[in-house]
Amino acid sequence: MREIRLYDSLSGELVPVTAGDAIRVEVRTTPVGAEGAVDVSSTRPFVLFSFLERFLQREGFGTKFLFDSPADEEMLYELSEGEDGPDDDALEAIVDDDGVGVEESGGAIAGDDARQIPRSEVERWVNVCFGADREGREWPPAPRVKRIPLSEALRLFGHPAVALYLLGTHYSLPLGDAFTGLRTGSKHAQRIREVLAKLTPDRPSPPDMHHHVEAFRNALANDLDTPMAFVVMFEWVLEAERRGGEIGDSDLREMLELLELDELALPA
Repeated sequence: MREIRLYDSLSGELVPVTAGDAIRVEVRTTPVGAEGAVDVSSTRPFVLFSFLERFLQREGFGTKFLFDSPADEEMLYELSEGEDGPDDDALEAIVDDDGVGVEESGGAIAGDDARQIPRSEVERWVNVCFGADREGREWPPAPRVKRIPLSEALRLFGHPAVALYLLGTHYSLPLGDAFTGLRTGSKHAQRIREVLAKLTPDRPSPPDMHHHVEAFRNALANDLDTPMAFVVMFEWVLEAERRGGEIGDSDLREMLELLELDELALPA
C-alpha cells in the first residue's frame, strides 16, 4: 500500500496516514448562496473533501473521517477498505436538488447509513483543514463581481474545467480569480481531449513513460498535491505529443480517472 502523508494542522507537520486512522476534516467556509445558487469558489472545500475521500478509497485505505455532527457531538464514520466511492460526480455531490450547498460537514456528507463511532474510541487521528491557510486563517470571500454561481460555471465551462480550476491550486493556498481560472481550466480540458483523440484507445502506453504515472500518484500521496499532479500529467501529454501521439492512452486514462476527469475521454 502506498504511503500517504497529510498535513496535520494541529501539530503543523506532514504525517503518514495508515489504514484505519481517523481524519478530522475541518471545513472553514460555507458556500455563498445567491438566489438559490452556490458560488463555485466557496464550494472548493467540499470538492477537496470528496476528492480526498475517494482518492484514499481508490488507494485501498479503510480510513475513518471525523466530522462535527449536527448535535455538536464529534462522530466518526468508517470507509470499507478498498470499496469504491459513490458514483455521483464530486461537484454534484456537494449540492442538493435545489442547488443549495451543504452548510456544514457532519452527517450531511457522511450519510445516514454510515457507521458512526464516538471520537473517544479513536486512538490516533489527523486534522486536515480545508478553507484556511497553514496558520488556520480563513480566506476572505471574493468580491461579488468576481464570483460565479456553480450552476453557471458548469453550464458555461463544463465540469472538467471547474474541477481543473478548483484542484489546480494547493488546498492550503487561496484560489485565483474564478473567471480567469475557469477559462484556463477550459483550455486545459480541450487540450487533453485533443491529445486523447490522437492516442490509440484502450492500449498500453510505452513502458518508458509509465514513470510519469508513478510520479503523479506520489504527488497526490504527498499532502494531496494536486497542482504537482497536474504538472506531471501535462509532462506526459507533452511527451505524447513529441512522439506524434500514436501511442496507447492507458497512462493518461489512469491519471484522469484518479482525478475523476475520465469524462474527458468521451466525445465533447
